[in-house]
Amino acid sequence: MKKIWICLLALALTFAFTACGDKKETDENHVTQQETQTTDVISGSSLEAVTSQTISARESMPAASQSRDDAYEKELRSGKYTWEKPLIVTNPYGNSPLTAYILFYTEDACKVSVTVKGKTKKTDVAGTVGRAKYHRIPVVGLYPDAKNKVVLTCLDNQDKKLRSRTIQIQTGKLPDKLQDVIRVEKKTKTSAYGLTIISGFSTKYPFAYDEDGNVRWYIYMTSGSYGVFPLSNKRLIFLSDLAYTPTEEKPHVTQMYEMDYLGRAYQSYYVKNGIHHEVIEKTPGGNLLVLSNSIDGHNEDVVTEIDRKTGNIVKSLDMRELFDDTYQDMVDWAHLNTASYKKEDNSVLLSPRNLHAGIKVDWKTNELKWILANPKMFEGTEQKDKVLKPIGNITWHYQPHSIYEIPYDLDNDPDTIHIMMYDNHWRGTRKVDFFDKNKESYVTIYSVNEKEKTVKQEKLYPGVKSIITSNSAYDRKNKRIFSFGGYLHPLINGRQGMIYEFDYDSCAVLNQYSAKYYFYRGYELNIDWNDLAAPLKIGDNYIKGTLQAPIPAKEKKQPAETLGEDKVSFYLMESVLYMTTNDHAVKKVQFIGKNNSYVMDYSSAGKGTKKYRKLKYSIAIPLASLKPDTYEIAVNYQGKWYATGKNVVKNN
Repeated sequence: MKKIWICLLALALTFAFTACGDKKETDENHVTQQETQTTDVISGSSLEAVTSQTISARESMPAASQSRDDAYEKELRSGKYTWEKPLIVTNPYGNSPLTAYILFYTEDACKVSVTVKGKTKKTDVAGTVGRAKYHRIPVVGLYPDAKNKVVLTCLDNQDKKLRSRTIQIQTGKLPDKLQDVIRVEKKTKTSAYGLTIISGFSTKYPFAYDEDGNVRWYIYMTSGSYGVFPLSNKRLIFLSDLAYTPTEEKPHVTQMYEMDYLGRAYQSYYVKNGIHHEVIEKTPGGNLLVLSNSIDGHNEDVVTEIDRKTGNIVKSLDMRELFDDTYQDMVDWAHLNTASYKKEDNSVLLSPRNLHAGIKVDWKTNELKWILANPKMFEGTEQKDKVLKPIGNITWHYQPHSIYEIPYDLDNDPDTIHIMMYDNHWRGTRKVDFFDKNKESYVTIYSVNEKEKTVKQEKLYPGVKSIITSNSAYDRKNKRIFSFGGYLHPLINGRQGMIYEFDYDSCAVLNQYSAKYYFYRGYELNIDWNDLAAPLKIGDNYIKGTLQAPIPAKEKKQPAETLGEDKVSFYLMESVLYMTTNDHAVKKVQFIGKNNSYVMDYSSAGKGTKKYRKLKYSIAIPLASLKPDTYEIAVNYQGKWYATGKNVVKNN
């Protein structure tokens, strides 16, 4: 068996995986301009649209993935690799170290089953790839720092075994950040989840563990604060930490990838006002619902529908359209953290954490249908009649961090729906005098009768206190409830997160795991083996979405003083310029051409907060809409204009 590593394939690719008090303007050449920012729609790749002799360029992740994939397909089609002597490529896309490809040709077409042998039979990771002669067999679920046994079996049309063999694949050590990341605290039953994903917050590398607590998959790319989100096609949305937008409070990610478990990216999306807390499909394979920001005195207060094919914004709903101003007393007054869509009645279920509530909204009319909350919360407001009437005793929720409908009939009552909530049971941001001071967090199941506008608490699954982040999940097949407590307070034996697997009926804890770091959410990992085995085809429209765009301005002279790259630096990724600087340090950016001039204005983001002043990140600036010209770049840094010594050329 011939082992060939990535470097021997001559894939000279570089993945851009890691991110690297206002003063009055007195310079008459750089007068304050009325903010009239526009939105630039990013559509399609544009490799030669913008170039520069002074700014380095990086390859986009989808393009880099495609280059590697094309090389593997060429190697496979060469016919050099056989069942007896396959080509084995570990970490094929450079960012998923516990995966591999096994490439070979067989004279007769067959299906191939692949099994990564676990330390126990229950922890095997197995799948089957469809009938072919040229086989690109994906391997997912390798153990780190181990010589893994991978069993391949050729099957005929009736799934009869034709031949079988075992291949050994050696892997490297886990990064320090993933050492001892999961511990088994209690294990009494086989878990409903074979592999469980944890990501977000302090867990910067998304990873998955098996029921024995062993890491079996991770992405060696640092994600944005909210990690990854699963899709119905068994791929992921990965929040990139490459680009952010400033807001009145903290910066939010503006870029995300659709990627698979091998680490290859299919497309890149930009979202103008940032992404936080939720990216979910409206319907399977359909548009995306993304939680975003108004950046209009508030943040974390908007739900946006994104066209899946173009990245364009279809609709945005600001929470100020639903509520009176009773609670609009802080920047993060609503703090949306989940969204989900119900096709049957064209509604969206939302979780405005800082209102201690869950709400249902008609997505066509924007009518607030009902509020699930302690009625005391909305006494005296214009929304008091929207609050569901409680039946029986209820342990009310406070600052919940996820709310979804369970789409199954759990009580044989056609008039009820079932709402599952992770109740952090905390009041750190929105203090209310009727808080009960319970010392636990909960997964709560509510039954809601929408005709009678009533609510009853059906189930309450208690866990240790997790004051923010966190989510829950329901497994119908095994009748299990998962509780992902991502932010323990206080810590338990130095551990920052706790995961429970409950029996739905008895509420008994069947399995329990602790996490080394704070995390945002947990999910089940599901694999589409045929999708991973298929050649990548990103097409032309692999970069899409919206970004705040430069607007035309009067021509300006370059400032006399030049700012160093330690303060502001740049790189290009196709037609998008990434400007790296400290939070709220740059108020405006000028593109000064020979015949044209443009300005970017970030004034609407306010002054920000002191706690993020030293945070350095990149802001994505789209340049495709600029008229052809050569543009010198100047910045208003800390209230003063500077030249940067950098320029870009917008080509025809």
